[in-house]
Amino acid sequence: MGLVGVTFKATTTSSETFSSSVAAYIRRSSNASVSYAASPPKRRNGSKNTTFVELPLPNASSPPISITACCGIGHRLSRNIPAMIYAISNSRLVNPSWTGSPTNTNVAWDILFNDTEQIKKGPEGKENYSNELPEKWASSPLAYSQPLTAPERFHGTTYGDYNEFTRTMFEMPLAHSIIKSLSDNLSSLVLSFLEPMRKQYLGSELHVCVHLREGNNETGDWEGKTWRHIHLMSILNTTLSAMKSFAGTEHATKVSVFVASDSTKARPWFEENAPADWHIVKPGKEVPRPENGVWFGEHNSPTRLKLNQTELDEAMSEAVADVFALGECDALYIPNYSSFSIVGISLTRAEGNKVFFLTAQKDEYIQYP
Repeated sequence: MGLVGVTFKATTTSSETFSSSVAAYIRRSSNASVSYAASPPKRRNGSKNTTFVELPLPNASSPPISITACCGIGHRLSRNIPAMIYAISNSRLVNPSWTGSPTNTNVAWDILFNDTEQIKKGPEGKENYSNELPEKWASSPLAYSQPLTAPERFHGTTYGDYNEFTRTMFEMPLAHSIIKSLSDNLSSLVLSFLEPMRKQYLGSELHVCVHLREGNNETGDWEGKTWRHIHLMSILNTTLSAMKSFAGTEHATKVSVFVASDSTKARPWFEENAPADWHIVKPGKEVPRPENGVWFGEHNSPTRLKLNQTELDEAMSEAVADVFALGECDALYIPNYSSFSIVGISLTRAEGNKVFFLTAQKDEYIQYP
C-alpha cells in the first residue's frame, strides 16, 4: 500500500516547505506541555532533543477505530501504530481489541498496557485494522514526517531493510509520541520485567543496546528469509568493537550493555568478552525459551500452544519489556532487520540519541544521520 501525503527521500528539504499548520502542531522539548504518566528516570540531564508532540483528545462524537494483531510483539506494533496514528491524528479513540483468545491475539491488551485518553481497550468495531494499514494513515498535518537527508552509503546498511512506512515512522513526531505514551503506560506485569533491568543501567555514564535476531533454528516463515540470517559470532565481535569505539569517543568508562536476543548465546558472550568494568544488564526474571523458534512467531505457529494462558502472558510481557528497553539507550545497534527493534529505533531517535545500522558487508556500523 502506498503512502499518502508522506515524502521519503535522500535529499535536503527546507523546513519552509512544511505548512504553518504543521508547525503549529510541533512542540519541541523546550516548550512542550505533553501529559504522560511518570516516565522512567533519566541517567543524565533528560532528553537531548525530543520530537514529541501533544496527542489530541478523541472527539466523543466520532466512532472509535479498533485494532487487532497477530504474531510477535514487533509485528503487532508495527502494524497497529500506523492505525493509531490514523485514529489519533483524526481525533478518534483507539480501541485495541486484543482479547487474549487463541483466535485473536493470545494475550489481552490490558495485560501489557494501561489505558490512556487516546488508547483504551475495547471491542472490535466496524472499522478495524489488523495487519493492514489505513489507506490515509499518514495524510494529516499532525502525521507529517520529516524527510531524511542521508548519504547514499547509509542506504546500503540494514536501515534499507526496513520498509517505507516503517522508515516514515522513524521520522514522525506523532509516531514517536504515541510510542512514548505506550512506554509510559506499561502494565505492572511488564514493569516487573523492565524495572529490575532499569535499575542496572540508570547509574551508568553510557548505556548501549543491541537487538540480535538469530532465529533459534526457527522454521516456516523465518527459514525462507535468508536475507535476515546472520553469523552470530561474527556479528557479536563487530558489535562489541563498535560499542568500545563509541564508548571511547564519549570518554565513558562506566558502561552498561543491554542485549535483547532470541539466542541464549548472545548475553553470555558479552559477559565473557566485554571490558571487565562494563556491566551487562541481566533480567530480573526470565521466561524459559522454546527449543526452536520463538513463542510468538508467524501466524498459526504451534510453538505457543505449549504454554498455558498465564505463561503466555508472562512470555509476551517479557518481550514487551525488552522492546521498550531498547528505546532507553544512549546508542542502539541494529545488525539485522527485525520488527522487534522498530519501537526501540523510534524512541531512541525521538530522544535525540544515536542509532547505528550495520553495513551490507557486516563489518562496520554507520550512525543514523
